[in-house]
Amino acid sequence: MGNGQDLAQTLGVRSDLLVERSVSEVVVHPDRIVLRIPDEPHYWAGNMVFFRGDKVDPEQQIAQFRKDLPEAAHTMFGWDTPDMKIGPEHAPFSRFGYELEQIDVLSLAQPLNRAPTPDGINIRPIETEEDWKQVIALQIDTAVEQGYDRDSFGIYVSKRFESRRRQIKAGLANWFGAFDGDLLVADLGIYADAAVSRFQEVETRPSHRKHGICAALVTVGVDWAKAQAPETIPVLQAHSDGPAGRIYRRCGFEHRETLVLAILPPQGTFERPADTA
Repeated sequence: MGNGQDLAQTLGVRSDLLVERSVSEVVVHPDRIVLRIPDEPHYWAGNMVFFRGDKVDPEQQIAQFRKDLPEAAHTMFGWDTPDMKIGPEHAPFSRFGYELEQIDVLSLAQPLNRAPTPDGINIRPIETEEDWKQVIALQIDTAVEQGYDRDSFGIYVSKRFESRRRQIKAGLANWFGAFDGDLLVADLGIYADAAVSRFQEVETRPSHRKHGICAALVTVGVDWAKAQAPETIPVLQAHSDGPAGRIYRRCGFEHRETLVLAILPPQGTFERPADTA
């Protein structure tokens, strides 16, 4: 038992474990790291296995997941190796009904391209109950826009933010909102420790997109993380050419790693809420 972060090879997995710190159980084995959040069994990314190294053995690794997390309705695991791409060795997963996902890890290894806060926008930490209600509502609205079911996603995200608020109260993270008057128009989470920081859930209201608000939130988030730990490396996971990836690259983030996930959703559906950062 432990947090597993210092044993992970990649920044991506280190940051995955960081995001679940204090609300998860982590068991480290010679060949894998097992992550479990007992209070959130339906949160796929919080109940998964990271295999150490680049060995791909579909039948054995599926069986190992089932042994490690027998109560899980889903299957989700990845490989803690920095340069993996989906290749022929992964083909059996598709035949078994798995979704294969290739994720880019971007990090800030140079000075941040700082973005000013747009006129009329106020960026500050999320603090009040009304603030949090607006954050959850914006998360749900954005997910519905992407095709997720409002009711099921609402249950998921409400439970997620119970954990996140406990982590923020413990000083492990912070959540920032961009407000136009009293209206939340964008938000962003940031987790930090001495080695790595990880952005989470950059969301913007449609009426306020392409106004530079997300880049301003990233600037605030990096400043907060560096204030906690000056040597921390800011990290996110996204598709480099996707909306979140483009925002971060404009801020100075660069591609650092490529990770691969194998996912089998419950009952053959693929409705996993996206972790956009």
